[in-house]
Amino acid sequence: MGVAMLMLSQGSAFGQSSSLNTYSPYTFYGIGDIHEEGIAVTRAMGGASIGFRNPFYVNVTNPASYSSVRSNSFLSNFDMEGQNFYASTSSAKTSFNTFNIRDIAMSFPLIKNMGVGFSVTPYSSVGYRVQYYDTNPVVQAGIGQMLYAYSGSGDVTQFKLGLGYEVVKNLSLGAEVIYYHGLIERTYNAIPTVITGVGSYQPISGLKSESVNSFYGKFGVQWTPLARRNTVLTVGATYQMGGKMGNEVEDRLAQNSTLAPDVYAVNEVYTSSFSMPNVYAVGFYLHKDKYSIGADYQFADWGERNKQDITATRSFRNTNTVRLGGQYTPNPGDVRHALKRWTYRAGVRWSQYYIVLNDQPFDDVALTFGVGVPLRMTGLSNVNLGLELGQRGTMKAGLSRENYLKFTIGFSLFGEDYWFVKMKYD
Repeated sequence: MGVAMLMLSQGSAFGQSSSLNTYSPYTFYGIGDIHEEGIAVTRAMGGASIGFRNPFYVNVTNPASYSSVRSNSFLSNFDMEGQNFYASTSSAKTSFNTFNIRDIAMSFPLIKNMGVGFSVTPYSSVGYRVQYYDTNPVVQAGIGQMLYAYSGSGDVTQFKLGLGYEVVKNLSLGAEVIYYHGLIERTYNAIPTVITGVGSYQPISGLKSESVNSFYGKFGVQWTPLARRNTVLTVGATYQMGGKMGNEVEDRLAQNSTLAPDVYAVNEVYTSSFSMPNVYAVGFYLHKDKYSIGADYQFADWGERNKQDITATRSFRNTNTVRLGGQYTPNPGDVRHALKRWTYRAGVRWSQYYIVLNDQPFDDVALTFGVGVPLRMTGLSNVNLGLELGQRGTMKAGLSRENYLKFTIGFSLFGEDYWFVKMKYD
């Protein structure tokens, strides 16, 4: 099936919603739509987080940051995200709404100058429902109508466990193990309606299930060359290992050419050749009394790890991503005016999509906004609200342009914890 036909056949339904965690015809290929990494706080700043180092927030993007957690304290984070997708081509429009729980994370000190972090975050999602009628004159003359319907769903979740250690003052190293787990299912139906032809034609149904179970490693460093009372500058870098995922794939066909889902028979079982890229990232974060700014650059070698699929007019490419953002708090210590203790955030993100369709590369651009609201007058725990407005894709080569809006509610909780205190009795 041509990519152009796939994009032109999204349909014109509006206001759809279901258990899908994303909705895009671009997820027809690869491992799906890759989620932006980071908790609500950093995603509201365009995603800039490689140099982000704060003892009151969990930073899930750089394991070196785990060493910043204070002794006798415990950090936790919990986010919820609603998404609205709007896709359009020259002949059709569609919309879809989703709601996800994401970014469950915690961090606490292990020994002096060493912290541990654990998180469960989404990595990628697949979600599409497309169909079209075959316009080939030979098919129409010999059979009549032939409807092709495609659908896909599934998610890949990443579980992280890492350590951060301040080896010398202002220099921290970190490492973590990442476990990817998920299931992606894609179905295919060919449904004939005999009008002009003779004879009997049975529908055909197929199901492809891809099971994801892979381990990778990630390493990080953070260095604070400037640490004054009112000014702190931290630079950071991370490297995530790539390699074949080794996903097990089952191709199934319906027995007796029926569409009943309970009679699928395994046609083929094989190991996918899909590979994760090596990912390199660098960034800085400058913090002053009332404001902070940060920026990241990331490179991933998707194109070098995955071969072009000529039959599907699809190829992978190396990607670049730039993230820039900051935050401002009018008066963090003002106990009389609550709005002056609120933190206001904004940022921008530009990235390249990792798959090229019909020889047409395209980008993803997003503006982000957010606000952090303290839970108590003098507390360090916050409710963080975020808004992201983005666009990706192109109307060229029969593809589609997608606009999306994402709204996030996050809870960053800080607590003094006496698990780590050795009690003394007289």
